Amino acid sequence: MKHFEAFLQRLLAVFVLALTLSMPAHAQQGSRFDHFLTGFPLSGAHLGVECTSCHVNGRFKGTPRQCASCHNGSTAPGKTAGHPPTSSVCEGCHITSTWAQVRYDHSLAIGPCVGCHNGSHAQGKPATHIATTAPCESCHKNTFTFLGAGFLHTGITTGCANCHNGSTALGKPATHIATTAPCESCHTSTTSFGGIAFNHTGISTNCASCHNGATSIGKPANHIPTTQPCELCHKSTVAFGPGTPMNHTGITAGCATCHNGTLALGKSATHVATSQPCETCHKNTVSFAGATFNHTGITATCASCHNGTTALGKSSFANHIPTTAPCGNCHKSTVTFAGTLMNHAGISSGCATCHNGVYAKGKGPGHKPTTAPCENCHRSTTSFSN
Repeated sequence: MKHFEAFLQRLLAVFVLALTLSMPAHAQQGSRFDHFLTGFPLSGAHLGVECTSCHVNGRFKGTPRQCASCHNGSTAPGKTAGHPPTSSVCEGCHITSTWAQVRYDHSLAIGPCVGCHNGSHAQGKPATHIATTAPCESCHKNTFTFLGAGFLHTGITTGCANCHNGSTALGKPATHIATTAPCESCHTSTTSFGGIAFNHTGISTNCASCHNGATSIGKPANHIPTTQPCELCHKSTVAFGPGTPMNHTGITAGCATCHNGTLALGKSATHVATSQPCETCHKNTVSFAGATFNHTGITATCASCHNGTTALGKSSFANHIPTTAPCGNCHKSTVTFAGTLMNHAGISSGCATCHNGVYAKGKGPGHKPTTAPCENCHRSTTSFSN
């Protein structure tokens, strides 16, 4: 009896399933049959598919579960003619809701990237892409994004500007030296633009067009004030100096503008105290030596310069008469010390202090032997004659 009841239950189940399969999709959804129990739950677009599309001739057992078994272009739509080549199963990329929602597993890709990334199957090179025939994977190592790709410059030694034009890749900045020379003339590193040495070969004029303090090093703060071209003095394209000779041609005044001890050599510590312009005495623009002081208008305070340090003074002459009288009392010439007449006014004694044959004439060989002072006999300070 029990075996008969079990048989009836199985027969009823088969009848219900057959009845369900014969119903349209919307009727099946209202049935109590749970397709999840088969191990193949219906989801997405599969919910609206007629049962007989998969269960052909009422076959339940052995119904294929792989997408490609149905999606083969015969039973159901399969790969299109333009489908990317891949060995991956359909469900590796496509979900049941729609074919458009694709998640591609690049680990299963067959062939080069351009097989799909050609602008038709998948995104390809944009209009601003670097012009190259190298495979995508030469630079693009990330299958999630095209960003951050490092271009491989190996073997590239010319034509840099084809890419480094400011659009496809970084080009000249606004402060770049104005030049039509190829990038590679100066930029020898494909890793960095830094540390570049400009090739000055053939450049002999118009230095200031680059050496303006913005594009390249220009005049330092302590540079001599001038509007002359750089190349007038700076003859080396390797270094600005020191050692660059200033071209003084045509310069006859305003020397102190530069020769102030900061921009160029100025007065030394032992220089004659004067407020006169340099060029009053220094006529040579090559050397300060040999300058002739212009004494015009100077009639007093000679010793302020003629002190043996700043200029020749008493100490410069071993036989100078010992005196505290101002130089100008005796030395009337500003050209030479020679030919000077001693002013004896007011001197009435102590003649032998000077007239000793060293400082001034003393007793001659025919002089009478005497120890008496000169002035006892010689009353004239102009002549030794009585």
